[in-house]
Amino acid sequence: MRLRQTYYDHKFARLAKKFRGYPRGRSSQKGKWDLFKDLNSGSSSELFLGVYGDLAIMDLLGEFGLFEALTDQGISDPCLDLDLSDAYRHILRLFDKAISPETLIAELVFRRSRWPHSTSPELDIEPYPCLHLEWILLQNPYRRFDSRHPALPQQDCPGLALGDMTLSLIAAMAKNLRMGSVSTVPASLHSALFFLRSYSAVSSKTQADLLALKRAAKRFGRIEVVWAEEWGDLLVDDTHEIYKWEPSELVQPLNEDLKAWFAEHVGETTGHSGAPPRFVIREGVRAERRADGSVIREYQSAVAKTTTSP
Repeated sequence: MRLRQTYYDHKFARLAKKFRGYPRGRSSQKGKWDLFKDLNSGSSSELFLGVYGDLAIMDLLGEFGLFEALTDQGISDPCLDLDLSDAYRHILRLFDKAISPETLIAELVFRRSRWPHSTSPELDIEPYPCLHLEWILLQNPYRRFDSRHPALPQQDCPGLALGDMTLSLIAAMAKNLRMGSVSTVPASLHSALFFLRSYSAVSSKTQADLLALKRAAKRFGRIEVVWAEEWGDLLVDDTHEIYKWEPSELVQPLNEDLKAWFAEHVGETTGHSGAPPRFVIREGVRAERRADGSVIREYQSAVAKTTTSP
């Protein structure tokens, strides 16, 4: 299995070299440059993940092009809020113009960990420091859903369309923190498909399912597939069993040892039976997109189709 490298991965790798000596501890709380913070130290009450000051984060996000990309989305004055009250779980939030629930554009929750976990002794590999992403929210509070851009399950606002950039930024930060990987456990199918751009499931079975679901999304449409899963209308083709996404850990390996392990142990196309899985949507079910961006389940039985046909 070989995870793809995006345009932003290559761009940010070059920028990371350029800013290698940048004082990451620059913080409004300290009022001075912190040039001596040990990257392997624990979290600080003043620094994000024990390393980054708030002023440094804003400087680096600007240099890496995020703010320019947000301007294209109509977001012109981003401001940062860090919640460092829990020493083991740090929260980064971006707002536009003012810190308010109505202007929230991004929320990311991180903690330091190790992968593989001590609870996974069956994975025969040395554990490395890992940056675990507990939660991610990217949204544009100024835009509205419509029939061309309908809502996904549990989505309150349209997204930012900056997925590749955000995942590459997280990877660049993790490398700077000398992490061996980034991990996450997507709660929903559409989130899992989002992470599949750069992450892999740990088991070949889950990875094969996700790749098959990606193919199904190309065949039927992403909106149709994720809503079918939400409604219980996404079926395993050969058994017609209802498929439901079970939250599973996805990992982006960053060092060569972990990349080699995933290449050897996680297959790309086969499920537990040795054949590529295939998914279909229940016959007669259609995701009806409304003008306001909502999506409703339309169903027409085979009997109804027969009686209404000319």
